[in-house]
Amino acid sequence: MLNSIKKKLLKKGFSIELDQLPKSKEEFLQAIECYCIKEEVPYEFIERDRPAIISIDRVVYKCQVENKGLPGFVLHFKEI
Repeated sequence: MLNSIKKKLLKKGFSIELDQLPKSKEEFLQAIECYCIKEEVPYEFIERDRPAIISIDRVVYKCQVENKGLPGFVLHFKEI
């Protein structure tokens, strides 16, 4: 049980600011793809949906859009 708690605590995530809220699922997926191409990281979509499941540099993340108040919207990636 202690190991499962440690694994949950050690999971990582990151956020990427968006210029505007993606209006469709395709815009959402394109925003993820543009980030990966810009950062030159290998990626593969596992689930092309909202939220998306994507492997980036062999780490699997769940990605969704979140409202961060005044800065606007972000793509939030959480390791799963």
